[in-house]
Amino acid sequence: MATALVSAGQSIIGTYVQQDIETRLQQEVYKKQIRVREFFTDFDRLRKGWVTEDKFRSALSMINFHFTRDEIEEIIRRYKLNDGLVQYTTFCNKLEEQFLNSEAKAQVFQAPQIFNKDEEDTVKRLMLAIKRKIATKRIFLKQPFQDFDRTACSHITIDQFSRVLNQLGLLPKDQYLQLLIRQYIDNGNPKEVNYVKFCDDVDNVQEMLSGVITGIKHNPKEVHPDDDFIEDKEGLDLISTLFTSKKLTDNINTLEQVLKKIQGDVVMKRIRIREFYKDFDPLRKGLVTESQFARILHLQNIPVTEKEISILLNHYKIDSIPNGQVDYNQFCEDVDKIFTIKGIDKSPQAQVPQIDDSTTLPARRRYLQMTEQEAIQLDELLMKYKQAIQNKRVLLKPVFEDFDKTKQGYITTNQFLRILNQFNLFPDPVSLNLLLKRFVDKANLNEVNYYDFCRIVDQSDEGVAISRSHADAFKNYVKSDNVSQAFIRNDQPNDFEDLMAKLRRIVKEQRQRIAEFLRDFDKLRSGTITITQLRKGLSMAKILLSDAEFQLILQNFGCKDKPNFVYWKDFTDQVDQVFTTKNLEKVSPSEDVPLMSTQYNYGRVSITERDRQVAEVVKKKFQYFCKATRLDIKQFFQDWDKLGRNKVSPKQFRQTLATVNFILSDEEFQAVVKIYAAEDDGDIRYVQFINDTQPPLEIQTESGASQAYVGVKPKEKEKLQPSVLLEQIKVAVKIKRLRLGDYFKDFDPLRKGLMPTNKFRGVLSQMKIDLDQESLDLLETMYVVPEDPIRVNYAKFIEDVEIVFTKSGLDKDPLMKPPVHVIPTFLDPRDALTSEEEEALHTIMLRLGEVVKKHRILLKPHFQDKDKTKSGKITFTRFRSIMDFHKLPLTDDQFRVICKRFAYQGIEFNYVEFDEILKKYENFYQ
Repeated sequence: MATALVSAGQSIIGTYVQQDIETRLQQEVYKKQIRVREFFTDFDRLRKGWVTEDKFRSALSMINFHFTRDEIEEIIRRYKLNDGLVQYTTFCNKLEEQFLNSEAKAQVFQAPQIFNKDEEDTVKRLMLAIKRKIATKRIFLKQPFQDFDRTACSHITIDQFSRVLNQLGLLPKDQYLQLLIRQYIDNGNPKEVNYVKFCDDVDNVQEMLSGVITGIKHNPKEVHPDDDFIEDKEGLDLISTLFTSKKLTDNINTLEQVLKKIQGDVVMKRIRIREFYKDFDPLRKGLVTESQFARILHLQNIPVTEKEISILLNHYKIDSIPNGQVDYNQFCEDVDKIFTIKGIDKSPQAQVPQIDDSTTLPARRRYLQMTEQEAIQLDELLMKYKQAIQNKRVLLKPVFEDFDKTKQGYITTNQFLRILNQFNLFPDPVSLNLLLKRFVDKANLNEVNYYDFCRIVDQSDEGVAISRSHADAFKNYVKSDNVSQAFIRNDQPNDFEDLMAKLRRIVKEQRQRIAEFLRDFDKLRSGTITITQLRKGLSMAKILLSDAEFQLILQNFGCKDKPNFVYWKDFTDQVDQVFTTKNLEKVSPSEDVPLMSTQYNYGRVSITERDRQVAEVVKKKFQYFCKATRLDIKQFFQDWDKLGRNKVSPKQFRQTLATVNFILSDEEFQAVVKIYAAEDDGDIRYVQFINDTQPPLEIQTESGASQAYVGVKPKEKEKLQPSVLLEQIKVAVKIKRLRLGDYFKDFDPLRKGLMPTNKFRGVLSQMKIDLDQESLDLLETMYVVPEDPIRVNYAKFIEDVEIVFTKSGLDKDPLMKPPVHVIPTFLDPRDALTSEEEEALHTIMLRLGEVVKKHRILLKPHFQDKDKTKSGKITFTRFRSIMDFHKLPLTDDQFRVICKRFAYQGIEFNYVEFDEILKKYENFYQ
């Protein structure tokens, strides 16, 4: 509020000191120190000194000064040339002369205030209203102003003046406040107000108005300065009120209308209206004062005007003295008739009106009155809208909701018209006036109820209607309570150790202390509890055991001297060995602590020789099946393995094989399950099954030896050479554009060029240069300081690596050029093709390039779909399956040559390089 007052007060400086538009502009320019000429130079690139009329209007709008249409036309008329252009340089010189001439500045700011007849009358009525408020509230006016006048100069700033009026409850609206401040700017400074003169005039306002009031006849339609309502609604043209803030008055003149409005608010807000009055009537007389009656209505958040309060007081006030007694008891009974009728127990046939939408309508809507002819025209107009929207197949409601961020169901009139124009639904002025009359229902002329409008004209399509009916079918659906089903566990452990392994695993996974659940049953800490208490404690720990398992526990931990008792302490010590061993402090440090097993079998049958023979037959059949169909089965298993455990359930395993038409008999399936079942949960280790059954790809190298390319079996790793390791680091640094010095200098504040080996490894980790343990050891050996084996000469390392960018000492030898570093290819040197293989590869790539160009095939997206890690590599079998999918079959020799050329480290296919070379062959056929 204060910020708004300050801005309103400051705008007075350049807006209302004088009536002449140029003088007002000069004051605004001087106050804000605006360089007016810069707003026009963007429209005058050749600096000719004139612009077109529309560009002149645009520049004026950028100054952020409120112009009326007549004022803009007057300015253009003064500076318009004969050819239609506007000479803005003369206009700017006029506004800026106050900065160059002090006399002109004084003339601008010390000019006498000019008021027209209407403004003079408004100021006088405003002063009279302030005088009455001061007399009614008994306000000491001058003292709050003097608190800001420390120098006793009789002047304060505009924002201080506005703040005092707001504090005293005397602040009028902005336009009247501006007139008031204009009246008391009298010392040539537009930022200070003479508050002493204001206080004197308010105290003598009757003398000031004595000559004005005499002979003036009362005008019943005269608008009060604080009045912003429209009384006369007959023939109201809503188009002419688009850019106003006028509100509509309620046509409430009778007690019945006031009660219906209050009843609507009470029903809508569920207010117990009598409870508020009881706080002001401790003796329960049913009476309150006139001021209390109005105050309670405002406390209940029931919006009532002074006119409505006066209607209520005329009926419920029991005396005629000022601030007399009001019978609120009768008032509450009249309002509560909307819920029930007093004494209804004595009239069994009496009926209470049903509460519906029409009950709260007087509190929610303020409809404008329409004639019968206007209602008929409106219905025809809405039918046309409905038909037009149905033909266009559009929905208006989502577009309206974009403007209604708070989801109130209302938007401004301007926004409503913009949307109608957007869909080419803008009506003629008469129809538009009817439309606004119907949907402007919030007691103002600036908000439109678009929700009701869309409910009438929007037509949902058939799909939406079906969806809505389907959703309504579940509106009254009552969800039944979940009833737990009885379940009997029949787990059969192999032996006692098998049972303990299961319990240890459960405790380890759930991080439970079983002793915490059993200790409370042993009050004397004797170490024994009853069998029932043991089972109850295990159930509380959510360890559910079968009868066989529980009997096995009793056999090993039952008390021999006390029937039906169990040594629970020994039992928990055995289970807790999965975490630690009891009395570990007494064990020698050199003695090994046994690790308790958590693997249990529970009735699993051992693998027989027959099962191994059947499994071997299945593996051979599946290996031949994959080779014949060129199948990569791993992707099918991965669809089930969402967590990447490399395991699937037996049912999923058999279902996956059936998906690729590889059918297993029950005997074969059971044999495979026994061989590849995991020890912990019984799931099938499909990765091991694939490794045992995947056919290797034999590729002949130059030496004549065959090399197997299997996706999961890398070739034998060679010993890493220092030069190769350094070259790998150079390539990584050049690709990532790393500045090594910026990373290392943070750990060497003295810039010695040395750092500990552990920090050296940490810096390499921050740069995300991934090196294994062998590479890190070799790198430290290359740059270790001989005198201090725990330190590394990182300065020499930086110099050797940054040779890819520059070379040290270039500042001393300007003619020397650093060598150009070329990133080596990923092609393995031992996989170089022979001349015959080069010719064969060229022929294959020519054929593939022609087919790909002719049929417009994009291979790279299919490769990328199978490259989950985005490394640019896929398996060889995946490459061949993609080629077969696009009807590009390759013979075994062709496939061998392509894989040999584009192999990456002998284990993957580099599809990125393959795609780049294939594009070059495609260009042959353009």
